[in-house]
Amino acid sequence: MKIAVVFGATGQLGCYSALALKDSGYDVVAVGRRISDNGFFATKGIKFVGGFDISSKEAFDLLPRKKYDVVVNMAGTMPAHADRNMMPYVQSIVVGTVNLCNWMKQNGTRRIVFNTTPSDVAEHWGNTDPIDDDAPRSFPKNGNDHAVYAICKRAACDILEHCQIADDFEPCIFRHFMVYGWHPDAWYYLDGEKRMLPWRYMIRRCINGKGIDVYGDASRLKELLYIKDFASAVVRAADTHICGIFNLPGYKPYTLDEMVDGIMAAFATKDAIKTYRPDMPDTPQILLSGKKSKEVLGWEPQWTWEKACKDMKAESQTNPIELMWGPIDDEDRIK
Repeated sequence: MKIAVVFGATGQLGCYSALALKDSGYDVVAVGRRISDNGFFATKGIKFVGGFDISSKEAFDLLPRKKYDVVVNMAGTMPAHADRNMMPYVQSIVVGTVNLCNWMKQNGTRRIVFNTTPSDVAEHWGNTDPIDDDAPRSFPKNGNDHAVYAICKRAACDILEHCQIADDFEPCIFRHFMVYGWHPDAWYYLDGEKRMLPWRYMIRRCINGKGIDVYGDASRLKELLYIKDFASAVVRAADTHICGIFNLPGYKPYTLDEMVDGIMAAFATKDAIKTYRPDMPDTPQILLSGKKSKEVLGWEPQWTWEKACKDMKAESQTNPIELMWGPIDDEDRIK
């Protein structure tokens, strides 16, 4: 049986990756900074290692000493859950990647799956042309909260590429926008200020019969990548030795209007209505090419937005990861 270790397993990307690998026949070790998962992973036949700080090289002594077929690293500070302090990004992403690479060298592991941010190609934003997987990388030069994050992600990718050349590592790196999936926590941080995720705000309004305001140009296009498509990409990467940076777009580019329609079809009560607000600001329109991920990696998204919304509704009712993530807010409960 192949063995996988997933870092950042108590977060959404890491958790669904660990579950998908287990379902695909891997023996999985789930690793998280959280001390306890409340026994969640044990219910899935997965070993959990908690209290793990990837920025500490001593933390790796907590892990079983063996060669792994694949390492999946979804650990690291994200702007959505942080303030403007730069050091957590440097420690968890850059130092963490160096520690991880040194540990991999010690146990003979070569395959690693990692993810990066589309902010590393921010200089290519601003038009409707899908951005190429291998577009020149940089970082946002506007002083926003994603700049240092993108700098650190880019540095980590460069370290992995160096290890590919120097140590025969096999890095597969995913670039993607927000990954959509149900989670009891509907909040994030923007420049250190706590806010509700806009799409979750839409869902909450639908559940409570209040409808949705569609801001700006409703024909603007968005990438809507579902969590289970992301997890399938991780499994595909784990099953191969294909290396490089690969964009993970959604099933297709959806208009803002189509995004709202999908949410309302799944969650809205009969009293909820859609109101157009062209006087409000437009949503950003940035698209990723899926050509390389399809033709080279052999991965394509399978979840339409409509199907994903129905699946999120089902998970909002069953809350399958409640043991680890906790209960759903009363305002998000379908009446």
